[in-house]
Amino acid sequence: MVQERLAELLKKKGIGPEGSKSLIAEELNELKNLFKSPDVSLTTVATMVTALLTLEPNNHEREWIEKVKAAPSEFLPNEIVPFFSGDTRDDFYKLILKVIKHEDLSQEEAESGIEQLFNIQTPEYLKGAFLESQRLKRETFIENKAFFSGLWNKAERVKTDLPVIVDIADSYDGFNRTSNFSLFTAALLASLDIPCIVHSIDKVAPKEGYTSHQLLKLAGKNPLISVFQAQQALENKSIGFCYLDQQIFFNDLFLLKRMRKEMVKRPFLATFEKLLQPIQSTQGNYLVSGYTHPHYKEEVVKQLKEQGECKMALIFKGLEGSTQLTLSRGSTAIFYDGNEINESLVSPEDFGLPLLESKQDKSIKPEDVLSEGIAALKGNKNYAREAIIYQAAVIITKFNLVQHKDLIAVLKEKLDSGEALNRWNLLNI
Repeated sequence: MVQERLAELLKKKGIGPEGSKSLIAEELNELKNLFKSPDVSLTTVATMVTALLTLEPNNHEREWIEKVKAAPSEFLPNEIVPFFSGDTRDDFYKLILKVIKHEDLSQEEAESGIEQLFNIQTPEYLKGAFLESQRLKRETFIENKAFFSGLWNKAERVKTDLPVIVDIADSYDGFNRTSNFSLFTAALLASLDIPCIVHSIDKVAPKEGYTSHQLLKLAGKNPLISVFQAQQALENKSIGFCYLDQQIFFNDLFLLKRMRKEMVKRPFLATFEKLLQPIQSTQGNYLVSGYTHPHYKEEVVKQLKEQGECKMALIFKGLEGSTQLTLSRGSTAIFYDGNEINESLVSPEDFGLPLLESKQDKSIKPEDVLSEGIAALKGNKNYAREAIIYQAAVIITKFNLVQHKDLIAVLKEKLDSGEALNRWNLLNI
């Protein structure tokens, strides 16, 4: 229970510069016992301390911080004392203390930081503190460039001569209040001979929502095929799409799952892990992703442009920050055509589709999402069908992948004929 209580307080305090709430005196008084408890994760302690030192304190917090500075060993485990004393010879620790002071890192320092995240000798509590300090300070473009590059270089990746790959890059921590049909959209795109890749993980913090991995497992399919097997499926004209799991193509990042749960906060890892193109066209992928916070609307696409590894990119203000577009109104779309970045609105009405109320359900179950998605592939005229057709139509139109005077009719025919279902049935078996 003590771990849960500390995590609860961290969720309150460590949200971020804009959404953070201050702790009251009674909550601060709890911290001494929580920090010293053997049943509490050092990662959670370090992350809470980082939040308290990085974010602007209220009067109660300022008084508490001064008390701890005067006698840190009375309040903190020995490993955490240097956060207040500054007494450490560890270079990674020094980087964290620098960021806590709102000092930006050089590219070289940021590259050193990303290396430490994957150093098995580095304590996880320092990894959590580094990620938290960066997110609360707000990563600079230079820092993010180094972080993105560091992750890119460590992930396994294969190249294919396929001239087009649509890469659907949803957040790996999943969904807990909306239906996500990206796997079924991928099957529909494949039925038009547009190769498509979806990638994710079984479950990861902070949301720990359902993912494409879970949907595949529920469908009796294997979400843990090799990179080579996924490439074969993608290049197979009878299938034309694939799912690839982080555990397979980036196991070192997968192994940080526990640390990410115990730090509670969403780190920059979540921003970039979905952009790593584990199967990449030699010409660069057509990457589709989403965002939630306005800052990352521009940051993500500018990083992709700077990196130069995708052919084009489409970033949506989708449901739960995903590529899944709402059917109830227009959505912001940021389009990178390989040269320029432009912002526009997309709407179901652009394609002659009706506006429908978007489903928001905190009790949503992946079994229901799977059932509805498969029903749509079978020609059932349900909500999933409209969502899949709309998402596919926007992707095809923005990337100019299919030339047809009645694209919606073509998409409907691919569902009604069972061709998209045939692709689904052959996936990851």
